[in-house]
Amino acid sequence: MKAKATGLQGLGLGLAACLGLVAAGCGAPSSVQEEPTETEQESWAAAPHIDRVTTQRSGFLISGQAPPGSRVVLSSAVGAAMAAGADARGRFELPVGAEAVGYVLTPEIQIGQTPVPGAERLLLAGEGAVVGALLIDGGASRRLTEGPSLDAVDGDGRGLLLSGRSDPGRRIEVRSEGETVVAVADEAGFWVAPLSRVSDREAHIEVGDDRYIYPGPGPATGRAERAAQGWRVTRVLSGAARQTSWFPDTTKAAPLTETSLTPH
Repeated sequence: MKAKATGLQGLGLGLAACLGLVAAGCGAPSSVQEEPTETEQESWAAAPHIDRVTTQRSGFLISGQAPPGSRVVLSSAVGAAMAAGADARGRFELPVGAEAVGYVLTPEIQIGQTPVPGAERLLLAGEGAVVGALLIDGGASRRLTEGPSLDAVDGDGRGLLLSGRSDPGRRIEVRSEGETVVAVADEAGFWVAPLSRVSDREAHIEVGDDRYIYPGPGPATGRAERAAQGWRVTRVLSGAARQTSWFPDTTKAAPLTETSLTPH
């Protein structure tokens, strides 16, 4: 079976819905992600959007766009918070210390005393060549730092979304467990390939001539951990819903290794 995929932004679909389209010939998807309400859409439009992660001697510089003059806050589940103001053009630069590595951070703006979070979460993981990526609930992660031909694998227990960056318009062939998908990079060079036959478990993946071993989901701690040759985080979205995001740091397949939490 050979399917064609496009960038997730162009489809406007969540993980379950995107996989449902690819598997439509084999049966209807079990569920479809609900459309965001008008209030949620307005909040997301006002919330900050991170577009760059730069490594500095003392940590990282997080850059992005927000409403001009707004106060941008990055907070973690353990209560740590960092803040900066957006300038007249809406650009902000927020220094973040190394203590934020390994945690999922929530970008939000403050309107009075009320924080307005967006739909994205920021993950910083690793040592040396740190992974900086935006985590999207129900969608493909967006890696902001350098990566191999496969930027990320996202799974929700039923299927996988593979994503990466290439030249705009380029066709990317992805193979796994007997399934082949051809993705096309969008105008920004971002591509997404849904795999409907592979549930969220250990799987061998080929992107072009490069080979990877996706380790499957881990404990839902919301903390980054080493898994195979990459960094993995498994989060609780709501109720029983979980999402695993894995970011490979090499193009060579290798035996699975034991995992350990990111040291601090």
